[in-house]
Amino acid sequence: MNLDLLVRVPVGLLPVMMFLVILLYLDSYKLTGFRTVLWVIVAGAGATVLSYFANGVLYDLLPFEFDQFSRYVAPIIEEGLKALIIIYLFRTSRIGFLVDSAIMGFAVGAGFAVAENIHYLYRAGDAQMGVWIVRGFGTAVMHGGVTAIFAIFSQVLTERNMKINPFLYLPGLVAAITLHSLFNH
Repeated sequence: MNLDLLVRVPVGLLPVMMFLVILLYLDSYKLTGFRTVLWVIVAGAGATVLSYFANGVLYDLLPFEFDQFSRYVAPIIEEGLKALIIIYLFRTSRIGFLVDSAIMGFAVGAGFAVAENIHYLYRAGDAQMGVWIVRGFGTAVMHGGVTAIFAIFSQVLTERNMKINPFLYLPGLVAAITLHSLFNH
C-alpha cells in the first residue's frame, strides 16, 4: 500500500468521526444509545449510495453542466435523502431532545461523508493532500453540520407546535440545501 494513501485515508475519514465522538462525549443526558448512533451512521452511508445513483440518473436527464448540477441539484438530492432518515427518527420517537437531534443529524451526515470519501478514495486516491484536507475537514464536516442544522430546526419547530407537521420540516431542509449549495460554490 502506498505510504501517501496511509496518510490520505485518515485525513479524509477521521475528522468527521472525531467530531461525532466529541458530540457524544459532550451529551450529558446520554439518552442516545451507541447502537442507535451506529445504525444512523450506516443509514447515512446508505443515503450516499442512493444519492450516487439518483444524481447519476438526474445528471443524464437534466441539461446542466457538472458545476451547475453539483451546486443546485445534488444538494437537493443529498439533503433530501439525509432528511428522510432524521424524519424517520422523529416519527419513531428516537429523538427527544435538542441535543439528540444535533447528534443524530451529525451522525447521519458523518455516515454520508465517510461513505462518500471512501468512494472518492477509491476513484481518486492519488489526488493531492489538499483535496483530502478539504474533503476531511470541509466536506465531511459540512455534511454532518447541515444535517444537524436540519434536525435542530425540525426539533425546535415541531416541539414548539406540539405536533409533527410535514411542512415544519421545510425551513430546516431549505437551510441545509442552501448551505450545502453555498459550500459547493
